[in-house]
Amino acid sequence: MNIKDLYLLAYNAGMCAGWGVILAKMVKHLADGGSASTVYPNVATLLCIFQTGAVAEIVHAALGLVRSPVATTFLQVLSRLLVLYGAVRIGDTEATKSPVFAQIVMAWGLSEVIRYSFYGANLLKVKLAPLTWLRYSAFMVLYPVGITGEIGCLYKSLPWIAEHKPWSVELPNTMNFTFSWYNCVWFILLGIYPYGSYVMYSYMLGQRRKVLTQAGAEAAKKSL
Repeated sequence: MNIKDLYLLAYNAGMCAGWGVILAKMVKHLADGGSASTVYPNVATLLCIFQTGAVAEIVHAALGLVRSPVATTFLQVLSRLLVLYGAVRIGDTEATKSPVFAQIVMAWGLSEVIRYSFYGANLLKVKLAPLTWLRYSAFMVLYPVGITGEIGCLYKSLPWIAEHKPWSVELPNTMNFTFSWYNCVWFILLGIYPYGSYVMYSYMLGQRRKVLTQAGAEAAKKSL
C-alpha cells in the first residue's frame, strides 16, 4: 500500500470512527430517557469537527487522490455546512431544539459510517457484498430523511435569522452592497433543494444500477 492509500485509509477510518461516536452518543442520550429535542448539546462539538472534516474530500477530488467529481463533492459538502453553520450553529435557533436536528444526525451519521466503511474496505481490497449493497441502497431511505431534516433545520432557523440578521449586509455602506441571509435561506429552501435533491437522488440511483449490476455480473462469473 502506497503513501496515498495509507493516508486515505487513515482519513476514512478516522471519519468513520468519528461519525460512529456521534451516533453512539445520540443513541445513549435517547436510551437514557433524553428527548430528541435535546440531542444537540451532546453531539455539537463532534458534529462540527467531523462534518467540517469533509472539506478534505473536496481537496482529495481536486488533487485527483480519489475519482469523485469535484463539483458534486463540493455541493454535497457545502449543503451540509450551510445547514450546520447557517441554521444550527449560527445562533440560538429553534433548529437546535427540534427533533429535526436529531433526524439529520441520524441520517448523516448512518450514511457516513456506511460510506467511509465502504471506502476503507475498497482501499484494503476487501469486497463485502452486504457493505456494497448498503452503500448503494441505504441512501434510498437516508437521503429523504436527511434532506427533509436539513430543510426542517433551515426553516426552524428563519425566525431567529429574521430578528438578528446574521451574515447580512444592509445599506447604506461604502460598497453599496446588500445581502440578506434570511432571503438566501428562502432561496435555498424553495429553489436549490427541490432541484438539487432530484439531481443527487437521480445520480445515486444511476450509480446504484451501475455498481450492483456490475457486482451481480462478477458474482455470476465466480459461480461458473
